[in-house]
Amino acid sequence: MRSHRKQPSRPAEHTWEAHSTYTAELGVPDRRRYRRTASGTPTVADLVRLGDTVSTSYSTGGVVIKVDEHFYAAPTGETLSHFTIVYVPVDRATTYRDTDHHWINECVAVDGRILMLFEANSDEVFVVGRARPANPQPSRTILIR
Repeated sequence: MRSHRKQPSRPAEHTWEAHSTYTAELGVPDRRRYRRTASGTPTVADLVRLGDTVSTSYSTGGVVIKVDEHFYAAPTGETLSHFTIVYVPVDRATTYRDTDHHWINECVAVDGRILMLFEANSDEVFVVGRARPANPQPSRTILIR
């Protein structure tokens, strides 16, 4: 007699891939697919300024207080540039402590977008508010008669 029950389906095998330098160092397979900022194009430091408000595709963000460049020695032999964006929550932007700091690591500028170094990581950073440039003091003209 034939059974009409649905046969349990086998889950598709998923190949896990490193999505950060941290997971690569833990031994997760690094497929060596990295994003790079093309020569002559703006870097993350050019796209994000101190005081800008940023948001991520995973619903975090705040006011940028620092942008640092770092380098990753990839197994390919390349040294890859990437940036860390340090921010504080918007409500703490005027007065914050070290405990208010948050980091978005391994950021790379690609075609004007801020993406992560590892292609396996689909996170993105958005500038949602620009810091106002400091207003120069209005020049005063002194008339001598």
